[in-house]
Amino acid sequence: MLSPFAEEDDRRMKKWFSNLKVSQKLALISIFFVLPDSVMLYLFITAINDSITFARMEAKGNQYQRPLEELLELIPEHRQLAQRVGSGDTGARVAMSRKAAQIDAAFYELAHVDAQIGVDLQFTNEGLAKRHRENYRVQTVRADWQQLRDQATKLSADESARRHLDLIAAIRTMITHAGDTSNLILDPDLDSYYLMDTTLLALPQTQDRMAAVMADGEKALEQPYVTPQDRQQFAIYANLLQEADLDRVVSSVKTALLEDPNFYGVSPTLQQRVPPALEEYIEATERFIKLTKRFVYLDKVDVTAEEYFEAGTKARAASFNLWRIADEEVDTLLHLRIESYQHRRARSLLVAGCALLAAVGFVTFITRSISGPLTQQAAALRKANDTLQDEIAERRRAEEELRHSEALLAAAQRIAQIGSWEWDIETNKMIWSEENCHIHGLDPKDDELSYMRSMEFIPADERALCDATFKKALTDQKPFSFVHRIVRNDGESRITHQRGDVIVTAGKVTGMFGTTQDITERKLAEEELAKMHKNLLEVSRQAGMAEVATGVLHNVGNVLNSVNVSAMLISDRLSKSRVAHLSNVSATLKANSGDLAKFLTANPKGKKLPSFIESLAERLTVEQKEVMTEVEGLAKNIAHIKEIVAMQQNYAKISGVIEPLSAAELVEDALELNSAAFERHKIELVREFANVPPVLVDKHKVLQILINVIRNAKYAVSETSRREKTVIVKVVTHGVNGQRRVQISVCDNGVGIAAENLARIFAHGFTTKRDGHGFGLHSSALAAKEMGGSLVAQSDGPDKGATFTLELPIDPHADV
Repeated sequence: MLSPFAEEDDRRMKKWFSNLKVSQKLALISIFFVLPDSVMLYLFITAINDSITFARMEAKGNQYQRPLEELLELIPEHRQLAQRVGSGDTGARVAMSRKAAQIDAAFYELAHVDAQIGVDLQFTNEGLAKRHRENYRVQTVRADWQQLRDQATKLSADESARRHLDLIAAIRTMITHAGDTSNLILDPDLDSYYLMDTTLLALPQTQDRMAAVMADGEKALEQPYVTPQDRQQFAIYANLLQEADLDRVVSSVKTALLEDPNFYGVSPTLQQRVPPALEEYIEATERFIKLTKRFVYLDKVDVTAEEYFEAGTKARAASFNLWRIADEEVDTLLHLRIESYQHRRARSLLVAGCALLAAVGFVTFITRSISGPLTQQAAALRKANDTLQDEIAERRRAEEELRHSEALLAAAQRIAQIGSWEWDIETNKMIWSEENCHIHGLDPKDDELSYMRSMEFIPADERALCDATFKKALTDQKPFSFVHRIVRNDGESRITHQRGDVIVTAGKVTGMFGTTQDITERKLAEEELAKMHKNLLEVSRQAGMAEVATGVLHNVGNVLNSVNVSAMLISDRLSKSRVAHLSNVSATLKANSGDLAKFLTANPKGKKLPSFIESLAERLTVEQKEVMTEVEGLAKNIAHIKEIVAMQQNYAKISGVIEPLSAAELVEDALELNSAAFERHKIELVREFANVPPVLVDKHKVLQILINVIRNAKYAVSETSRREKTVIVKVVTHGVNGQRRVQISVCDNGVGIAAENLARIFAHGFTTKRDGHGFGLHSSALAAKEMGGSLVAQSDGPDKGATFTLELPIDPHADV
């Protein structure tokens, strides 16, 4: 029976509960239903999270152990090298320096790992002090190593060994501390437990012991016989290596392999990687133990120090290889365990979530069945209000974007001087952009724009043609583009380019739109460019004629030199001629004409006269031949001058006529005009002419180009220090884009062209000559392009010569 106070509380509770709404009552029932399940789920998930945290701490311990294990491998090796250096082995000094660098790198990695997880593993002053390990901070051990490294070559053998052993002991203690604080010693699963026992305790122990045995073995092998004390010590070593180390490692690893399938799933690599590494470790360690036992049974060991050290090194290397593989597999097993816990937690959360969703769904279903209509009406009102607000916001955003786009379009049209327009045919109204109004000199606020109004800006002489173009576009329903002039409101005349298209709606033309671009400045620039081009061609023609005239003057001058030499030789021959002796002979004969026979037979002078006349006749005959030879050369030189002048007169005629010509003859004419210069500079000229079809060109322009290029080759060769100066002229056919052309190449072995100048060689005003004007090659390239050909230059660099190649079109009517 309830007390009065209890009954009063019960009535108040019932009254409070009866005043609740149906949805509130259902929600309260759901809370009381879900509360105990939530508490149980919390406790279960907390346990799983603790297991995950436990495994993650083990992984951290494993991570911290790796650089320590590397130091455990390297420090004994450094000890061995230090002993060799101390015993006078100078070759070991470099190896000891390299080993010290590796140890420095391992300590650097240890410091990096300590900065990440050292606090979690209690590698702090407080954490180490609790276990009386204050001297095993990373900084302290690293400082001890640095001091040992700097003094290694100065220490005695015993002191060096002691310092190294102290450092190894510190590393072993740090491995133990990492195992204690990371739960590695307390691992709950047999597979990972035995692997952790191997990596954390067994292998570091055997590695340390092997290093000590190797050091003592080297000392013992230096003695002629094994002492009883050494024999006893090596017996202990052999038993420890066999029973405490090898048997323990083999047993732990095999147990881990057997227990692997019994926990959180089989490791995908444990069964593949560990057994081979274990076999290698067993084989190497048994051999080392066997050699160690020889110290026990033999007075003089029949093994060299090198063999013993090599066996120990292989055993330690095999142990470290097994350690690395086992350490990685421990990580794999821990990862599998963590994943298993995470999957269990996820499944638990999923089941609990489904149960919670089912309860909430049930309550929600009942609640909605009661309050559904009211909720639907309220939701409909909220939705309508949200939709209205969204539409208002969207309209504002669209208006803002439209204003922004219009501003950008107006700015773009203003920059490009392009206006836009649209014409509605049914209303005859036109809409012009602000820039289009500006082009025509109109106020953008003018709203009385029509097609007829737009035609008023076009001059009368062009208006009909423009109107016909617009109407034709409407009829053909095709885009249009044309140029015409306009006269702005201020009277200024401008040139515009109209582009546009028609607007077709439901198969009917309803309007037209387009753009108007002010191209006045561009047209003026094009006219100015055309005028400059015309002037350039005229200057080019005059320059070409000047080049030809210069060549003619050089050749005529050289021939005149030959004429002068011939004339001087003839004059010299005539002045020294013995024809004057004939008058003496004639006078003598005339003086003795009365008794000429007696004079010729009895007089001493008369007797010599016939032979004198004979020799005089022979001499005069020789003089006549020499004079005739010089006269013939003089006639040839005068004829050569006439040919050169005739050639200049032929090419000085009005150019511009395109006609089929022989490429070889054109080249020969150009070479002829430069022949004297080639002879004067002693330049060897090589012709390589193939049988090519005629070219369709302007004779004057081709000659201008060839003379320019050949003279440049002559200058390039004459300025070089080479003894052999050569210019090769080639005429061949060449295919370009499926079309055959005649290719004329002028190759020289002269000064060449630098790479930075090769790209600018045809630029107007560019020249490398001290007295050059930089116009010849530029005008030549233009002339080649005007004839449908090209002129290009190639050079491998200074003092490597150059090649200029002129390509000319072939006469299409020629027989190819």
